[in-house]
Amino acid sequence: MTRPRRILILFGDDSTLFFATRMRALLQAADSTAKVVLGCFKDEMALSPRQLDLHIPKGDYQLLDLPELNRAACSADLDAIIVCKVPRALTLLLQDPAYRDLAHRPRIMAFLPGLDFFPDRGMRNRLYCDSVYLFPESFVPRFKALQAEQLPAQDMGGSVKVRHVGFGHPACLRPEHDIPQTLPEGDIYFFGQALSPLTRRGRVHLLQVMAAIARKNPDRTVWIKLRHLPEENATHVHRERFSYPSLMSAIAAPDNLRLTACDMDTALAQAALGIVCTSTAAMDLIRAGVPTMVHLDYVDNYVDTLVPPMRDLFADSNLIVSLEDLLHLRYRAPNRIWVESMFCDHDLGLRVLDDIFGEDAPLAGSELTEVARRSV
Repeated sequence: MTRPRRILILFGDDSTLFFATRMRALLQAADSTAKVVLGCFKDEMALSPRQLDLHIPKGDYQLLDLPELNRAACSADLDAIIVCKVPRALTLLLQDPAYRDLAHRPRIMAFLPGLDFFPDRGMRNRLYCDSVYLFPESFVPRFKALQAEQLPAQDMGGSVKVRHVGFGHPACLRPEHDIPQTLPEGDIYFFGQALSPLTRRGRVHLLQVMAAIARKNPDRTVWIKLRHLPEENATHVHRERFSYPSLMSAIAAPDNLRLTACDMDTALAQAALGIVCTSTAAMDLIRAGVPTMVHLDYVDNYVDTLVPPMRDLFADSNLIVSLEDLLHLRYRAPNRIWVESMFCDHDLGLRVLDDIFGEDAPLAGSELTEVARRSV
């Protein structure tokens, strides 16, 4: 009897943890017998115990140091390692011709951590992976062109070929329900993040905007959804300099403007409207069918390097709003064609399994029977 499929999904910070839990859910839904393990890479650990308990309440994950990760990457008993940020340790291994040509090793599969504002850099970081999944869909031919251009000059031996370039992300599945054409009643959530706005003035400005919306809509609660608490994620590569809790005293906050550090699923379930600046939360909101506004005209936005690429990615979305439209909650539904270019079908888990175990993808350490192949 064929052994269960064995897949390791790595995480280290909040964004990669969100990815890992969603990816695991998709794979387990596609194959309930698969052994899908979450692994926290210690070298990139930037999570508090509260965040781990919130998103992995059963504690069912492994802690991996560098030697353990290297051993996993060479294990014949592991079929795939899935990442959304490629650890340097894996990049170094994949650049080694001897490693790439190992007969039985895990397939290294790389997704994006979320919206990629600097896609050429992100694509270069994934050139040596065995499989790469991108979004929007227009990034797929762009990656193939980059691969054809750069790999022949860089390769010093051993086979270098991304065997599969796919479209999709577990946080970017197409909405299952129609997104409302008009704004429903209910709570409003502003999804804060570490880097945007970059300045104190910009963040105070956004708090003032949310306070104005709250005062104008006393029947709604306006929540500032914190990415993390002020004392958390001190080692995260994206450090938040001016936390929203520390700035609340700078404004006259009405009673219906509040802070929350709830998990994303709770916020999505309760939100009648989600407001973002340059946050990947925009994709979560759209996927969940929640009306969404993208606001980029905040104070000091010209010093924020994430604003121009966010504007480009959402240019055709119909979701970017001016300050005036935001204050008056003038909501517009997203452009359907744009949504289809950004969000993938719900068969992503099946497609990933087929990528790992299909006819042209050799297994690590065991044979795949025809019966097992047909069940993918």
